[in-house]
Amino acid sequence: MRVFVALVPPPALSAALGALAREVARRAHGRPVPADNLHLTLAFIGAWPAAQLASLLAAGAAVDSEAMRITLDTQGGFRRAGIAWIGASSPLPSLDALAKSFAPLLIANGVAHDEPRFHPHVTLARRCRGPYLHEAAGPYVWDVDSFALMRSETGTEGARYTRLASWPLRRATA
Repeated sequence: MRVFVALVPPPALSAALGALAREVARRAHGRPVPADNLHLTLAFIGAWPAAQLASLLAAGAAVDSEAMRITLDTQGGFRRAGIAWIGASSPLPSLDALAKSFAPLLIANGVAHDEPRFHPHVTLARRCRGPYLHEAAGPYVWDVDSFALMRSETGTEGARYTRLASWPLRRATA
């Protein structure tokens, strides 16, 4: 199975971002990502044997990071990949730290993990032909209190993502 670690927005935010995805896809001449597929990837794992799922579940349970607030307020695109996205205009040190926390866990589980530059975003549309607008959006406020191990299955209608497990992020102490 193909798996990845991600943040999954709550239903109300997914619905709002889904509406934005349809609008962005229309303007960028692409295909909108369905609202129930929207996510922010923290670590892509790729092909993983189902028989070894327990080791990924243990790795997820070992992550210790604080809950955070993300403000998605800027749209952009990856022209070469044909993707339109929404992200945060300001750096998010807590999100970067959470994403980096997976590297040693993945390496310990035999996952080849090069550390490309982390560019946190939620993909809104795929197969875009442009124009790719780089502009302010929202803002969409996301109180992140958990992360998830996701499964990706590709069918005739595109990819579908299923949550295999999720773990809470710890509440900040005062």
